[in-house]
Amino acid sequence: MRGKSMIFVGGLIVVIGFIFLLNNLGLTSIELGDLVVTYWPIILILWGFDVMGQEFVNKDSRNGEKTIYASSIITGLTLLAIGLLILGRNLELFDFDLSILWNVFWPLVVIFIGWILIRGAKNMSGSGGTHWAVMSGLEFKNKGWKLDDSNVYAVMGGVDMDITVAEFPERQVDLNLMVIMGGIDIRVPRDVTVISEGTAVLGGVTFLQEEAGGIIANKQTTYIGDPESQKKLVIKALAVLGGIEVKH
Repeated sequence: MRGKSMIFVGGLIVVIGFIFLLNNLGLTSIELGDLVVTYWPIILILWGFDVMGQEFVNKDSRNGEKTIYASSIITGLTLLAIGLLILGRNLELFDFDLSILWNVFWPLVVIFIGWILIRGAKNMSGSGGTHWAVMSGLEFKNKGWKLDDSNVYAVMGGVDMDITVAEFPERQVDLNLMVIMGGIDIRVPRDVTVISEGTAVLGGVTFLQEEAGGIIANKQTTYIGDPESQKKLVIKALAVLGGIEVKH
């Protein structure tokens, strides 16, 4: 949990505690249940601002420049709009049928996930092999296994890849990863330069302890290994309802 999120949660707990205290002392008669039912959409509103504030602009570690992610804008604005609609309805500022929101929202989510998968599949073209883990597990952990350009898919399954024991060629290796309701764990050597770029949809990606996750999230990291080595690993990742982790 990020520092600002912890401050918000802690402050909320303090406020709730004060309400209980004042009620118990007979100084107030605040119905906490009514407050929660009416004002809980404020959490969505603050979450939307947090997403846009924290994820909207990210520093690209490869060149020190800032990269604007459209997905973070869309996520933040969506949370903000939903929160405002529900809050306005609860305060009787206007009459709004929430079933309309649901009937429109979930088909758009399905369409968006499909579009993400299509875009990810287009990016996963290469001359290397393709490996699937469908409702099963796949391991690359034998000492001396040969690493090459590869596409790795985990669909309701898991992949465990230990590159520290692999035969790594003296060149760039491209590794394309896609997870749908599954997980991929990759261990990389410390002397290899690793460039990672990933998108998470209702999931998460972790690149060498740098995390991104949520409704829609993007992450780019660069780790510089031995400057005298030609070994470089380029990872492109897509996680939908699942997780991908790259670690040492």
